[in-house]
Amino acid sequence: MILRKKMSGLMCSALLLLTACGGDRGNTLAPNLPYYNPGQDQIYTPKPDTHGYNPAQPAGTSYSVLKNVFLRVDPEIGVNVSHLEGRLEPKRPGDPVIFDDTRSFVFNIFHGQLTINAANITRLKNKFTFNYPESPLKDIEITFSQGRISMKGKMKQVIWVPFEMEGTIQPSQEGTLIMVPDSIRVAGIPAKGLMDAVGLQTSKLLKLAGDRGVQLQGNNILLDCTKLFPPPQIQGKIVAVDVQPTGLTLFFDSQQRVPRRLPPDINARNYMHAYGGNLLIMNELQRGAELQMVDMNPSDSFDFYLGEYKRHLKAGYVKVMNDQGSLITLMPDYTKINSTNVWDQYPGGAPLATPGGMRSMGAGVSAASVERRSQASSNFIPALEYWKTH
Repeated sequence: MILRKKMSGLMCSALLLLTACGGDRGNTLAPNLPYYNPGQDQIYTPKPDTHGYNPAQPAGTSYSVLKNVFLRVDPEIGVNVSHLEGRLEPKRPGDPVIFDDTRSFVFNIFHGQLTINAANITRLKNKFTFNYPESPLKDIEITFSQGRISMKGKMKQVIWVPFEMEGTIQPSQEGTLIMVPDSIRVAGIPAKGLMDAVGLQTSKLLKLAGDRGVQLQGNNILLDCTKLFPPPQIQGKIVAVDVQPTGLTLFFDSQQRVPRRLPPDINARNYMHAYGGNLLIMNELQRGAELQMVDMNPSDSFDFYLGEYKRHLKAGYVKVMNDQGSLITLMPDYTKINSTNVWDQYPGGAPLATPGGMRSMGAGVSAASVERRSQASSNFIPALEYWKTH
């Protein structure tokens, strides 16, 4: 028995030395990237003169509802949101929700679901999770199949050694994620049986940084979504997952719900709706705010990147809906900001009402169509014009 364990141990050691992949730490899947430091990129350092900061006066509570949004957390990385609702929580009491600084608030998800595909989670792992000095993992690739997740890459064991692991992923009791591998290959050779025989676990081979949202527990991989993504930080309890070849879907449910409020444009299919509390947008403080950011092209998901929300706004239009200052902003998709006529796909088309009267309807345009257009898109003004006057 002792001899068997010794032989298995020697075989495990041999596995780690079989394939020399060079000593370069460079990530071939994400080359020439600066290291990601969550200590700098996640921590919010408030400014004393933040517009709207008033610790003595309660700011109220801000909520957000997202529907059919491709929500980018980075110019190259995003998740598909079918529906999410939750609370926007400033990190410093007394602050408004500051859209200009995504580090300044937390999105506490109450309920909903989002999906991330293999390409986006692969970019996330290489650009953020394992992108730091002396990371023991690089060149990570994630793929999904029915009910299963696979991860391959290279791990540092004196030299860089290729590895693959495959298994299932499920929510923990705490509402985080656990990947349970049932297959591990090192340098192309099955290794899990040998590792089990000598009591060798992945957690003994690799030491991961604790602030990246990934930890090892034996051979299991623990994923903490509050740390996995760049800001804004998210919180929420994951209660179920669905793994399909098209991606990993996470279902959130904390047993809380946001106060119900109809959005200003009740017919919008793709949008982000923020309401309540104080929002700081374009350096303008919105008290008791309500802002609905609506997709100009509802034929596909609203491609939105909060980190560059001003670019969306500057390319769009704004409409004041009521005396309380509720706003609808019409925005193009992130990838079409500089290349799309903002009215091309908007239901009803461009506004037809002008200071000089109604535009010519043109051939084939009925009076009823003109009326629908006028009702749908009248009273919108360029966003830049609106914020210059406020």
